[in-house]
Amino acid sequence: MKKHSILITALALTLGLQGAGVTVHAEGTAADTSAGAGKTLTTAAGTSSHAQAVYKAALPLLADSARLPQAIQYLNSNIYAVSPYQATVLILKLENLHKAALPVWESRFSGSSVQRKLTSVYKAGISMAKLAESTEDAALRTLLKTAGESGYKLETAEGSFFPVIDYAAYRKYKVYVMSDIRDYITIMATESDLPSSKDNGLVIGWSEVAARALNQEQFVQHYPKSNRITAVKTLYRVYVTNTFYGQNNTPLFHYDNLEMDLEAQKAYTSILAKDNGNSPFLQKLDGLMKLLKENGYKQDASVEKYLKEEVPLT
Repeated sequence: MKKHSILITALALTLGLQGAGVTVHAEGTAADTSAGAGKTLTTAAGTSSHAQAVYKAALPLLADSARLPQAIQYLNSNIYAVSPYQATVLILKLENLHKAALPVWESRFSGSSVQRKLTSVYKAGISMAKLAESTEDAALRTLLKTAGESGYKLETAEGSFFPVIDYAAYRKYKVYVMSDIRDYITIMATESDLPSSKDNGLVIGWSEVAARALNQEQFVQHYPKSNRITAVKTLYRVYVTNTFYGQNNTPLFHYDNLEMDLEAQKAYTSILAKDNGNSPFLQKLDGLMKLLKENGYKQDASVEKYLKEEVPLT
């Protein structure tokens, strides 16, 4: 990892020098003794030391959940100055801090008084800052404002309100981090923008369910050693279950007649008509759809056997 960090930093410095139009001369040429050569070396050293200074200054901010607002502001203003490897470490630390602090924020929102007040101000898709502006209750305004500045947004399910990590806000960091975390941010921001389910039912279409599962599978295939491989694998298992079984309030097979949901049938047929390539997920879906086509798209013993063997519930 240390060697990788050195290589990434060296690459960043090289790109930075090229972008600035500075010429790097080979050792032993006449240019080495010129003022230009001295300027080149100074620029490289300056770039490296500045990146390291920015990186080190961010670390204590990312060690204390009470400093989340300051950490976010600092990263937003300075992350451009560090190497891709350093940026990746900082963003992963930010997410770790968000996860660690979330239970405390959940408790702050869980009180009956706060829940009652939120009922009158909550609007789907509205930021914490906008919600804070919409209430005259000083305590609630402060809670909402601080939660928003700390990187959370408000969600609701089963009549309750609760904060979640606002992964959409991580999108601004994608251009600075390494490729696996860039793709990880895309996956998590999609979940943040529109969660797949609420109240034990799917709130996205069957085609979107399968598309997200496919994206997650591709991440697992492309980045088996990613720092976030476990998180994506966990999410992938959820989407595999949703694809092949649905949820309690949106089952893949209707409870009354055991027929496959018609919209799911259309969605899966359309996806498989495009490509199933080297995707184990699509190959299993293709096997299920071929079996269902033979029996009129109804769940029977053969379908149950296939699901139990190929995509067992855990």
